[in-house]
Amino acid sequence: MLKYVIKNIKSLITKETTIFVIIIICQVSSILLSLFSYGVFQNYKAETNQINLNNDIIENEDDWFEFGYDLGISKKHPVEYKTIYNLGEEVGNLLKDKIANLFMECDNSVTMTFDYVNGVYKPTENYYKNTMMNGEWEEGEWFTDDQIANNEKVCVISEPMKEDYKLRDDDFNYDNTPLAKKNEDDYYVTLSGEKFKVIGVMSSPDVVIVPWGVLPDDYPVETTPYFYFNRRLTQKEYDSLLAIYEKYFPDRMSAPAPELEIYDPEQVYYYKTNMAISLFIAIVSAINFALLFNYIFDKRKHTLAILRLNGCTSNKARRMYLTEIMIIMLPLLAICTFVFDKYILPWLDGLFPFINQVYSFEIYGIMAAMYVAVSYVIMNIMIILHLRKTPVLILRNSN
Repeated sequence: MLKYVIKNIKSLITKETTIFVIIIICQVSSILLSLFSYGVFQNYKAETNQINLNNDIIENEDDWFEFGYDLGISKKHPVEYKTIYNLGEEVGNLLKDKIANLFMECDNSVTMTFDYVNGVYKPTENYYKNTMMNGEWEEGEWFTDDQIANNEKVCVISEPMKEDYKLRDDDFNYDNTPLAKKNEDDYYVTLSGEKFKVIGVMSSPDVVIVPWGVLPDDYPVETTPYFYFNRRLTQKEYDSLLAIYEKYFPDRMSAPAPELEIYDPEQVYYYKTNMAISLFIAIVSAINFALLFNYIFDKRKHTLAILRLNGCTSNKARRMYLTEIMIIMLPLLAICTFVFDKYILPWLDGLFPFINQVYSFEIYGIMAAMYVAVSYVIMNIMIILHLRKTPVLILRNSN
């Protein structure tokens, strides 16, 4: 049988050279596309897993994404609180629960650090919990939801800011830090002519903490507001964020926009499309390969009929054709796998960041075995269908 196989291959090369070259090209493209499709699929899975991971909420504060546009805000060049308030409200409406924290400082030691909870900026409760834990909370309570909802003019201060405090440090800044004056049993801090009731006192530092939206419109903000995001923004969200800054600070945006790591769900569509195209091409190549051999078998049907009349059974003929196919396919499979791993994969690594991680000697072996098995099944079906006609019927039709 091997003699006939070698003879058939030699005849194919010499007498059907064009068909043989097409078979080689079809086989090589089919193998390479199969290797490529597997890599793209695994890269797609890794990319989408990473994309989904990138969109998870980040609990650790140290890993939050900081966004602070350099707007040239300083003590000499402050901005009005109303502008910052409107900015914060628009950013809140845009990004909602992706906002983890907003921080800024105003004149007279007013410090503002907020969490964004259910559409509302609330003074960061962790600040209160940390001072309690460290023994720095002296008296009173933290801000309540009702006080925040009603925009009540209340505040938390440090104990040295009380006007009757006896142990104040020598470096206490009387010019910049307001004193809390006592009125009956309560203390009040005056900010731009408006009184704020003191509801809580801590030992240090010398700061005034107030809720969102209670300061006078013209109150000076002296530092850039910093947003901290607990999830990545999409490109669309990032562009909209910059548009909001452009709206409120058209004359201050001379510095480059801060860069953020972007979560882009559109990548999922990109990789799905890529995968679908690769699989489609691989399937078409495999079909073309089968059709080419079917053409060859049709040209040999007269010779095959004579062989069968002289004792060559259909099973023997099937094995002969399969051996011929495997002799052509297996060396090409080995060569193509080597070329793909050595030369093509390093180039693909620049286009698909995870593709280089999914291949190994074991994976190549499994893929080769699967490719051979699938080819074996498809070719078996094709050959069996080709051998259905009896030798007598084949010879009669060919006359």
